[in-house]
Amino acid sequence: MRPHSLLGRLALPVAMIGVTALGTAGPAHAEPVPSAPQQVVISAPDRVVTTDGRVKFVPVVVANRGQAKAEGLVIEYNGAGSKVDPSIGFVPPVACGAHSCAVGDLAPGASRSFRFTVAPTEELPALGSSFVISVRDGAGVSLSSVTITVVRAEQGVDLEVAGIDDIKLAPGRSAPVPVAVRNNGNKAVDSVIIGFGGYPYDVNFPVKYRNCARVPEIYGMVCLFEQAIAPGQVFTVDPSTPLTVEATIDALSPISHDLAMFALHGDALDLGAAAVAKKAARSRSGDLMKLAPAEGDLNEWDDYTAFTVAISGNTTDLVALGGTFTGEVGDTSTVKVGFRNDGPTVTRDPQPGDFYLTAKVHTPSGTKLIDVDDNCVVNADGEPSWGQGGQISGHDYVCVPPRRLGRGEEVRFSFTVQIENGLNEEEGVLTVNGGQDDPKTGNNTAKILVKVPGEGGSGGGLPVTGAPAGLLAGGGALLLIGGVTAFVLARRRRIVTVAE
Repeated sequence: MRPHSLLGRLALPVAMIGVTALGTAGPAHAEPVPSAPQQVVISAPDRVVTTDGRVKFVPVVVANRGQAKAEGLVIEYNGAGSKVDPSIGFVPPVACGAHSCAVGDLAPGASRSFRFTVAPTEELPALGSSFVISVRDGAGVSLSSVTITVVRAEQGVDLEVAGIDDIKLAPGRSAPVPVAVRNNGNKAVDSVIIGFGGYPYDVNFPVKYRNCARVPEIYGMVCLFEQAIAPGQVFTVDPSTPLTVEATIDALSPISHDLAMFALHGDALDLGAAAVAKKAARSRSGDLMKLAPAEGDLNEWDDYTAFTVAISGNTTDLVALGGTFTGEVGDTSTVKVGFRNDGPTVTRDPQPGDFYLTAKVHTPSGTKLIDVDDNCVVNADGEPSWGQGGQISGHDYVCVPPRRLGRGEEVRFSFTVQIENGLNEEEGVLTVNGGQDDPKTGNNTAKILVKVPGEGGSGGGLPVTGAPAGLLAGGGALLLIGGVTAFVLARRRRIVTVAE
């Protein structure tokens, strides 16, 4: 199969449902990323095709992809006070006005969906007619817009996918995914491809039937149904061959993943999906997944739908890993400190725009930093210098793991210092912060020490000063003998006193 063609076909529907990439996870926790201006976008299909003037539902999504709250958002059709061409047969979303629709406030990462309808009349021009849908903020500033062109077709296939309610799962459990596909066109389709785009972790679509095949590029699968769907007919997955989604046993929780389901007519050979599924059906044994009647596609954008799988009941246990700088005064020394994931779940992705799983590092006094890991930033006065990894200033840093950690995996961050002295009045420390994912916080800190041979230090025992090292060897024996003598004499005195 040609994954780039498939991903290209998925790009519009994924954007339409407010997901920036297949398998968006929300949200990670620990250290906040820097603030950024709001980025509000409006998504809708740029071309809508109808047959025989049939009513067509068209989705609109307004999403805030920035880190600032967006307030007072409003959708406008063709600009304030301008009417949409009557031949389009435009009907605003429910509870919306004739010219605009209030969206309200959107928190960072939030979105809101609407649906309007079109039912073109015979007066619609042969080349169609267009109108603009835009979104503005409370101050009247236009933030994003999309131009939609509505056209009529004499005939064609128009597969529509019904929405899927969100699914809640515990780790290691699965649930059936309800699938309903309708041919809203006026031409029959001989076969249908149903596919699912998932996420690289936490969730999985088991391939249980021989007419289905896994597609690693979309973390999901495709299934080919060589069954005809007539105009106006609706098909669902037969209850005897359910399609399921499962949460992996090590899935991190609580967490939610946005997944995608799509349906395409079987001759959509540009995807290669039919060939993949046909090959699987010929080469594998087992049951065929079947469609059951419930009573070149014109609109590819409504061949898709999104649903959320929410997973709960699992946490992780992060263990801080410290280290010791060793060497003579003036030497350079490197330690690699970090943390280990003791499971049972994986950690979250370090996703820009959400929150970071972090390790805060404070290097010990008596040292001068000369090199810092590229995954660490200066944390002066509790304000991380995001985007400036590897820079040196002071003793405080915040480190972010570059990837998720599975059970038993660890991440280390390298720090190199020049040892200035072995006194080290202030010890170093590493503190890992896993937020709500890591309820066991007793092992979240570890010391970062300095050991100078022949001198005391943090981790080197009691400091001894003022006497040359050569005298300490003989003096130590005298101190030991004197200590034993004093102990024996004390016991004798106590024994004599008790006897009296």
